[in-house]
Amino acid sequence: MRVLKKPVDIMGREIEKAKKLIEDANYKDALKTARKRHGKDDIESYLTILDLLIQKDYLPALEEKGMYYQYYDPSHDDGDYGEKYFDEYLKKQPKSINALCDKSMSLFNKSKIDESLKYMDTAYNRYDKYCKVEEPRISKKEVKMAKIELLIQAKKYREALDELDKYEVKYDDDKKLNLYKGQMLQKNGKNKEALIYLEKSLDEETTLTALNAKADAEYELGQYKEALKDYRQCIQYEKEANDNLELTTNFNYKAAFCCVELGDNQEAIKHLNKTINKLNEHGRLPHDLEKIYQKCSFEKDRIMRQGDIKDEEFKKTKFISSKYAIYALIVIIILYIILKIIGY
Repeated sequence: MRVLKKPVDIMGREIEKAKKLIEDANYKDALKTARKRHGKDDIESYLTILDLLIQKDYLPALEEKGMYYQYYDPSHDDGDYGEKYFDEYLKKQPKSINALCDKSMSLFNKSKIDESLKYMDTAYNRYDKYCKVEEPRISKKEVKMAKIELLIQAKKYREALDELDKYEVKYDDDKKLNLYKGQMLQKNGKNKEALIYLEKSLDEETTLTALNAKADAEYELGQYKEALKDYRQCIQYEKEANDNLELTTNFNYKAAFCCVELGDNQEAIKHLNKTINKLNEHGRLPHDLEKIYQKCSFEKDRIMRQGDIKDEEFKKTKFISSKYAIYALIVIIILYIILKIIGY
């Protein structure tokens, strides 16, 4: 008779292993054990081991738990984004560059932009002094770039450009500088200067972000042929940015308006249809994207009223001009009244 073995309690075994390491003050290996459990999606064991380490005042475990809620927990600890753990860390080690940057990110995720930037400034301005107390995970240069990236995400383009100018004076030329400065020059209307940096960025690495910004600069300069070429290149690699609706909408709809400027209304209709359908799929839109939707709808209506363009994708397109939408509504109302009169 074959005896069935009881399933191994992996969760309990790993926790006991971590407890033994902690008893031996081998906190570093205990933290490694916790991270392995996280990698195996055993979140309960992961957090249990972290709590055991936190009870021993092992600060890296406190930051680790904050980082879990910052990036991995689906609810981000009910929207706290790990801030309470970073606060506890800073009470015990107020000169931690790592914890200051972590706290900054928590505040940013809560849309407390100005407070977030202040913490990043503190980390940068006191870096040389604080790094003697606790070795930072990132360099002073990286802290400055992190602030620039937050400013860009917050759409504070003027401030981001100012910080990039300072960064360029103090630090060597690098990939991020060329990309971000090209973008920010373009966002601030300095399109000719933007092209210089964006060309350098694209020489270093071809990215959708740089291509889109370069095309935007050309578009604003009236270089529609060059812009359309770059927008089309963006469209070729659109799948790489499917989660970025703002970016993909930008190069699709502007490709349409390049075609209009170049007198190719038939091609413009294709891009307009695609943009309208794309935005239709997302239901209610943010204000900026709603404006683009309306602009594309009106432009399509204008082109189609000329009567010399075939809409080959009409059956796929959910867009209905405002005029025909009103007609359809009137017909529905009349039918409703008739049905009520005859007793339905």
